[in-house]
Amino acid sequence: MTKALRKNTRRSISGSLGRYIAILLIIMLGVAFLTGLRDTRPIMSATETAYVKNTKLYDLRLISTIGFDYPKGLLYTFGFSLAAGLLLALLGKAFSPKAGRIIVTALWGIFSIFYMGQVVYYAIFKVYFTLFSVGGAGQVAQFASVIFSTILQCWWALLLMLVPIALLLWQGKKRIAWGHEQWKELLWPLIAALALQIITTGGALLDTGGAMSVSRLYTTDFISNLSVSRFGLLTTFRIEARNAIFGPMPAVTVEELEPEPEPEPEPEAEKQVMEIDFAALAEATEDQTLAEMYRYFAKVTPSTKNEYTGYFAGKNLIFLTCESLWKYAIDPNLTPNLYKLWSEGFQFTNFYNPIWGVSTLDGEYVNLLGMIPVTGTWSMTESANNAMPLTMVQQLKKLNYSAYAYHDHTYTYYSRDKSHPNLGYDYKGMGNGLNIKVMWPESDVDMMNATLDTVLADEHFMTYYLTVSGHLEYNFFGNAMAMRNEEAVAELDLPEAARAYLACNIELDKAIGVLLQKLEETGHDKDTIIMLAPDHYPYGLDTESLNALAGRELDQFSLYQSCFLIWSADMEGPVVIDKPVSSLDILPTVSNLFDLPYDSRLMMGTDMLSDTSSPVIFQDHSWLTAFGCYNASTDHYTSLIDTGSDDYYVSSMNRLVDQKFNYSKLILRKDFFRHLWDDAGLWPAEEPVDEEPAAATEPQATP
Repeated sequence: MTKALRKNTRRSISGSLGRYIAILLIIMLGVAFLTGLRDTRPIMSATETAYVKNTKLYDLRLISTIGFDYPKGLLYTFGFSLAAGLLLALLGKAFSPKAGRIIVTALWGIFSIFYMGQVVYYAIFKVYFTLFSVGGAGQVAQFASVIFSTILQCWWALLLMLVPIALLLWQGKKRIAWGHEQWKELLWPLIAALALQIITTGGALLDTGGAMSVSRLYTTDFISNLSVSRFGLLTTFRIEARNAIFGPMPAVTVEELEPEPEPEPEPEAEKQVMEIDFAALAEATEDQTLAEMYRYFAKVTPSTKNEYTGYFAGKNLIFLTCESLWKYAIDPNLTPNLYKLWSEGFQFTNFYNPIWGVSTLDGEYVNLLGMIPVTGTWSMTESANNAMPLTMVQQLKKLNYSAYAYHDHTYTYYSRDKSHPNLGYDYKGMGNGLNIKVMWPESDVDMMNATLDTVLADEHFMTYYLTVSGHLEYNFFGNAMAMRNEEAVAELDLPEAARAYLACNIELDKAIGVLLQKLEETGHDKDTIIMLAPDHYPYGLDTESLNALAGRELDQFSLYQSCFLIWSADMEGPVVIDKPVSSLDILPTVSNLFDLPYDSRLMMGTDMLSDTSSPVIFQDHSWLTAFGCYNASTDHYTSLIDTGSDDYYVSSMNRLVDQKFNYSKLILRKDFFRHLWDDAGLWPAEEPVDEEPAAATEPQATP
């Protein structure tokens, strides 16, 4: 730098010192800011990486109650759907351009409505809409407010499903070549569709791996949710239609040597059986199906009487199936009456309440009849014409108990006006004798206040209540019970839906409080047993709310862990039962506690208080025992206790579960108990008729 330049620079700085300092500071600030940005990125990345590793934070979270077998499911869904799409395209080509366009547009519109309806239905009930649901479509319409709210919540998915039909209406005429000039144009789509259908069907039939294989789902065992995960909605609907019209396809079996179970030692204690010679009945009948059933029940190992046999003999029974009751709704502060029954009565700490295809109705079916519901029908409704001699109410009526049943909603819902009288109850609901205030949902407290005077007027009674206050939708603007009890849950640190759910169950708790008070006032508190069982878990809650209530992340099995309450005022203390049990075990447990004559070989469950046990069974043929749990959708077994040979144990349990599904179905479809009681002569003898001439009566006037 020359002398003149340095002199000029000094003069420039001294002449505008303030501006020079400002520029210098700006440069320094920019450099510092750039340096910070360059250093911040690796520091933040390192900090985040350390946090993710230390907390084991997942990159992607997948939750499913039916397992994850998406690669296989996507393959079958793609094959069947592409074949259907080619056939739809063929329809567009087979007729004149105008006719083809109209046919395809109409069918596509129907498909769009079908898929949109499935989205809404699944969002509400957590099952897919199937053919057997059509008969109850009018009843589902009673949930109009819930349906409308659900549509608002999933509007984006519904709009997305309208995109194809909108594009077809907008550009279909211009961009699609409708009709055909030569018949050969129709040949290749037809061949491709048939080839795809044959290849995909063949693959499904040959896919026999696992207890609930793809082959079984496609041929003999229809389970809607699991079928959708394997084949998609359209093919699932087609399979159900095929089964309804032609019956299930013959199963494709793989010949393999199954281990023979070792004979179990005969129990030394008195068996819980009736005087039925199944072997003799099998020889005597000409009906091959009945003979097979008799031979099966002859081989079943019965349970035995135990220290709790007759524990409640001679007492009255009030049994409640409670809408969406879950173990996490029992709280000493929010629901003190439910907590009282839990803390002072029988405590089944490992009780499971699996959900079935028809939610509440199937939940009732399992609770009251002790059988697995048949997929593809309303099992309780179908039982309305069957003989049901082993239900708790029929057994107690033989001992001169009065028998009432009440439901605080429409009495015809799910055709209970047909099924429940057949079970043995004098059944009342809203519309045929139960007069309570109409709202949604109705109040269990109102039902108790309206019925207990009638119930408690009898010396011996068995009363059944089906509650509704805990019903979805869980919010504080459309649920009357949630709004009624909102203040009690306002301060809870939970999602709104979870707080609304608890508010609904506060109404149930108040109803139990009314019941306890009435029992004490009438002197029935010491001679009446109260039992509460849920119909299903609260599937109206989202995953966030379910986990928040449980205080942990729930898996496929823990989601269904719930509560079964048995309480009597004169119990000296709680009785804790920690083995895995389920709602299938309720009927034999009640029969044992009241010392009712029943045959444990005919039950799909087992007395919870006995030394024997049966697996907790889920709709998709998964199961759980004290030794481990088996996920049928993934064919994966998780061992909890070493069995010595897990393969043998899983194989034998899968066979047992299949048998329980199969014979539950046959009992319903064959009206089995009527045949059994006829063949074994178990019907009570009729009272002798007094042959003395009746007194003469006055002649009646003729109108």
